[in-house]
Amino acid sequence: MKVEKNKLASIAYKISEDEPNGEILVEISENEPEEILYDDDMENLVFYSRLKGLSAGESFSFVLEPEDAFGEYDEDEIVESDLNEFADMTNVKAKDLTEDMYFTYNNDEGETDYFRVKSINHIENKIKLDFNHPYAGKKIKIEGKIIDVKEPEEK
Repeated sequence: MKVEKNKLASIAYKISEDEPNGEILVEISENEPEEILYDDDMENLVFYSRLKGLSAGESFSFVLEPEDAFGEYDEDEIVESDLNEFADMTNVKAKDLTEDMYFTYNNDEGETDYFRVKSINHIENKIKLDFNHPYAGKKIKIEGKIIDVKEPEEK
């Protein structure tokens, strides 16, 4: 059976930076594969659309440009805020905040999203927050295998 619309596919894969000795960003093992219901939404996602037509046992490997992966790095996604106000809002003392610290929040769609502390200026009492995805601007390599493809179970 092939990966196609309205089929349930189990996939294992590794996402890494597309460069020599690129850092592994995500790894989903064959022992605990990701299950996806291949539907119209999957057709619109470049990663998953590349799986269409593959059968159980087949391997895949491809490279995605930033715009097809986690997006381009966008300087407009960096926001400057008052350090003390931010510390009060997050219940973290200003002196305990560090660069590259990550925080989560619920976005306008009600989904959990995250941002990181890009820089802190204690003298000017300012903090810069980066709302870009951590892998934004990176070309990525995806290697994996289709573990299983089946009809979804009726409930």
